[in-house]
Amino acid sequence: MKLLDASAIFNLFQSGKFSELIAGATIPLARYEIGNIIWKNHKIRNRISKDEAKESGTVLFELIDSMEQIVPSPASALSLSLEKGLTFYDSSYLISAIESGYEFVTDDLKLYKIANSKIATRKSSEL
Repeated sequence: MKLLDASAIFNLFQSGKFSELIAGATIPLARYEIGNIIWKNHKIRNRISKDEAKESGTVLFELIDSMEQIVPSPASALSLSLEKGLTFYDSSYLISAIESGYEFVTDDLKLYKIANSKIATRKSSEL
């Protein structure tokens, strides 16, 4: 099983790799980070229209809801965050993968480097 962070979820979605999403796991925070990515792609980067943002959100939120949800330990995530200099959000994904024993998938380069030293880690392009 693979635990995917928001960067991997969004990139897999854009690549049309829906089966990888449905077969994966994530944390509850992912839907909010995905919402922010969609918002940023519409409002700041002007890459998608408002209607495309709404349609993408609908599909992505349904896909995320179909994924196994792993709830991270906040204390463990904070400890890892302070130890490795990661954001609490990034540490929440990584600690969830570590505690569940799942392979971790991220497209965040800093997080990838740290995660790869602790657990099996891949980029979404490798799936």
